[in-house]
Amino acid sequence: MMPTLFRDEHEMTAFGRHPLVRHQLLLGLIAAFVFFTNLGGYALFDEDEPKNAVCGREMFERGDLIVPTFNGQLRTDKPILIYWLMQVSFRLFGVSEFGARFGSALLAVGTTLLTYHLGRKLFSPDVGLLAGVIVCTSLMFSAIGRSVTPDSVLIFCLTLAFTSYVWAVAARRGGHFSGGMSGNGSPVTTTPWTELLPATWQSSLPMYLAMSCAILAKGPIGVLLPCTIIGLLLLVTRRRNELDAGTLTVPSGPWWRRSIATVWQVMRPSRVLTTSLAMRVLLGAAVVLVVALPWYVIVGIKTDGAWLRGFLGDHNVGRFLGPKENHSGPVFYYVIALLMGCFPWSVFLPVAVWQLNKRLMQGDAWSDSDRFVACWAGVWFVFFSLASTKLPNYVLPMYPALALISARYLHGWQLAPVALGTVTFRNCCRVLAVVGVVLMIAAPIAASLLLPGDEWLFLIGAIPLLGASLAYVAAQREQRPRAIRILAVSAVSFVILLVAIAPSRIGLHQDSPKLAEAARYAAGSTDIKLATFNYFSPNLVFYAGQPIQRLRQADEIALFFEQHPHGFLVTRSDKLNRLTEALAKTPLEEVTRHRSFLRNHDLVLLGRPVDIAARGDSATR
Repeated sequence: MMPTLFRDEHEMTAFGRHPLVRHQLLLGLIAAFVFFTNLGGYALFDEDEPKNAVCGREMFERGDLIVPTFNGQLRTDKPILIYWLMQVSFRLFGVSEFGARFGSALLAVGTTLLTYHLGRKLFSPDVGLLAGVIVCTSLMFSAIGRSVTPDSVLIFCLTLAFTSYVWAVAARRGGHFSGGMSGNGSPVTTTPWTELLPATWQSSLPMYLAMSCAILAKGPIGVLLPCTIIGLLLLVTRRRNELDAGTLTVPSGPWWRRSIATVWQVMRPSRVLTTSLAMRVLLGAAVVLVVALPWYVIVGIKTDGAWLRGFLGDHNVGRFLGPKENHSGPVFYYVIALLMGCFPWSVFLPVAVWQLNKRLMQGDAWSDSDRFVACWAGVWFVFFSLASTKLPNYVLPMYPALALISARYLHGWQLAPVALGTVTFRNCCRVLAVVGVVLMIAAPIAASLLLPGDEWLFLIGAIPLLGASLAYVAAQREQRPRAIRILAVSAVSFVILLVAIAPSRIGLHQDSPKLAEAARYAAGSTDIKLATFNYFSPNLVFYAGQPIQRLRQADEIALFFEQHPHGFLVTRSDKLNRLTEALAKTPLEEVTRHRSFLRNHDLVLLGRPVDIAARGDSATR
């Protein structure tokens, strides 16, 4: 029996003899701890969180399941699935930060468990267990899993699609994706490409159902990229079959000629067509038509095509062809984004990718599984590297694949002969320790400038430093399972501090909740009317509890207060001089002011002076 990652063999109990139950319970507890600790304990963060939360709230209040709006205006940024989830959670928990984030957190736990099941069918239960820990404690994924964005929903749907595919293939190959286990404990290596297809249309159905949900979560990429990933795996395997059979020959000549010839051998149109038909893409199209298309058709009709033009044209094709909102970057943008987003496990990622490439070149017994995760990560990385608009969250759906690659390396190191690979592992620990030292120096400096009184955040760096040091010592003593356990515990502690505890301190400096609360107090009512001039924050819309008027001209201020005599105006302190003439016509008095978060100006709340005094007295009586 192979040693487990989190318990030595002699510690196994009757409960421990059922690793499937034990692994799922352990991972579920870890993931719930990461994603639900203090989930509603801090304010939403501009700008995506409040935009999505307000959209969900407005649909919930209208009882609308079709048309997304933000601040009373059509919102074309995202499809409907996240808003449906919020309508359920708002009904269960009320309109709050916790209610808005609940769906993302729940599906992040689900993605963690799916990553485990992927790992145990692709490699082994222990690899799956470690991959689940890695994905839920990767910095970017742990943050997104606690945020009101559709990314967690998309990642879950895509991971579910890949899990359905892997399980369908494993079912026809002896229970394992790489061909079942032979008598000596090694997977069968001969792989006809047709064996990497689900055996029946019924076994293909769950995969396409999950992809259809992904379309409702984030759009066409929910089906286009996963089909491309699976299709590429089949095409590459098909070429290898033909090379082995002698019906194809390895190209010769200069490297560029070999490369072109190899791509042609893999991607020849007739081969792509027959492979696509073998994947039952017509079944997939039918499922998409039934599950995803109806909402797109209905929202197009209800908005006279405006939502479809905005989402498909601007937010899909437009973002790929040109940078939007200054979100551009070099071709290596995502290398940096992944090294930061996968931290603290990213210190092992370069070695893990190198080992993966080495195994693929050698064609070892696990090649089918390795090739699948390589296609998953590679297609996603290349596609978004070519896109003009770049954001770190665009590559989040490849995080489970990277977790599997990293877990495969670490588990292999754990089982390797004594002294083999220890130097490389210890060097990775050294890098982790150096990053910890840098964070210990940088965090209190940044806190003193931006978050006075929170210099204790140096602990953010102390955790990886301590974890790396202890893992280094354990590796030096050849206590490899202990080294991995230490890294896992330190990773959980690190992300809990960074994404669950630190935001509570940062949230105290947010201005929108304070301004909305001050307006309610001055009004003596929860029903307030707010307008802004030369300033706007999506967060203010959420905490005001209703749409906010954006005034663009100073002469609009008088009209606003004529319509809403007991209303309030929010503006920037450095823009008050533009209101001199308007304030002469409509005298306003300062209710309160707060330092704008991470900005060099104050935000000022203004209201009519008589009303402020009267309402303040009524509020205190």
